[in-house]
Amino acid sequence: MTRIAWIGLGSIGEAICKNLAQYALLKEPVLVWNRTLEKAENLAAKFDNLEAVKSIADAVSRADIICLCLADDAAVSDVVDSASREAVLGKLFVDLSTVHPDTNQAQSDKLEAFGANYIACPIFGGVALAIERQITLVLAGPSDAIAKFEPFTNNVICRETIKLEDQPLRQAGLLKLVGNFVRFSAIEVLSEACVLSEKAGLPHETLGKFVGAMLPGPSASQLAMLHSGAYSDLTTNIAPISMAVKENKYLNDIASQNGIRLRTLDTITAHAERVNEMRGPDAKLLAIYGSIREENGLPFEKS
Repeated sequence: MTRIAWIGLGSIGEAICKNLAQYALLKEPVLVWNRTLEKAENLAAKFDNLEAVKSIADAVSRADIICLCLADDAAVSDVVDSASREAVLGKLFVDLSTVHPDTNQAQSDKLEAFGANYIACPIFGGVALAIERQITLVLAGPSDAIAKFEPFTNNVICRETIKLEDQPLRQAGLLKLVGNFVRFSAIEVLSEACVLSEKAGLPHETLGKFVGAMLPGPSASQLAMLHSGAYSDLTTNIAPISMAVKENKYLNDIASQNGIRLRTLDTITAHAERVNEMRGPDAKLLAIYGSIREENGLPFEKS
C-alpha cells in the first residue's frame, strides 16, 4: 500500500491534509511535516491517520508519495533540495504549491536526476472549497505518475481533476495563472460595477438580481460578500491579497516574456498592491473593492 507524506500546513494545506486522513484508503498514517513542528503535532493529535515527523528526511525516507503544499517558489526549492539528499529513487513528488511555471520544471529536473518523479498539481479553489473537497486539481506530468496519485484525488481531496498527461509541466502552472487571471478580472469588474451602481443610484438589490440571473455561482456569492462588507473581514476564508500580488507578478513576467500588454492585469495589479500596502498581506482578495471605493470618493469600509 502506498504511503503518503504531506509537507506544508498553511490554511489550504491543512484542509487538504485533514481530508486525506479522513477519506483516503490508507494502510499507514500520512506523515506530516511543517516548518513549525508544533502545528504538525497538534494536527496529528486529532487524527489517527496522521503522524507528525520532525524532519523532511524522515518524511521522504518513509513515504512513496511526497505532497508539497508550500507558500512560494523559494520554499519549494528548499524542500526539494533537502529531499534530494535522501534516497528518492522511484518516489513521486506531487507539488500543489502555486509557483511560477518555470519553477515546476526546475524542481522536476532536480528530482529526475536522482530517479524520482514529479507532477505539478496546482489548485483551483480556496480554503472554504478545500474543506468541503470541492477544489479542482490540475495534474501535469508523466501519465504513470498521475495514475499513481489519482486514487487520492476525486472524492478524497477534490471534486474533479484536469489531467494534462505527458504534457510539459509548465502547462499546469500556466493554466493556474491564466485561470486565476480570469477570476481576478471578474472580481475587478464586479467591484467596479458595485461602485458605479452606488454612485449612480442603482440599488444593490437590483444589481444583485441581474448577477443572480445572468452570472450565477461565484459571482453571485462574491457580490453578496461585497454588499455585506465581508470583503474587509480578516476572519473569512477568502483568499488573501498576498496570493493575488504573487500571482500577478508571475502573470506580468509571462506577459513580458511574450511581448504582451494586458491592461486589465495592470489595473488588477495596481489595486492588489495598494490593498497589500495599506491593509497588509492578510487582507482579503475581495478588498480590492475597498480600494476602488476609495479611488472614487467612497470610504473603504461599506457602512
